[in-house]
Amino acid sequence: MCGASDCNGIILNGEKICRTCEEKIVNTKVIDQDYNMYKNEIKKILFNEHA
Repeated sequence: MCGASDCNGIILNGEKICRTCEEKIVNTKVIDQDYNMYKNEIKKILFNEHA
């Protein structure tokens, strides 16, 4: 998600998500400003909508 080349986090549908991004996603609440951005990025990964 952030473009980091080394992945020490998770792999979702073949895409690497670094530990920092993973923690941000897990700890983001629905009312947080970044919630929709993370939700949309995960949708892109899950539905293979790469730009």
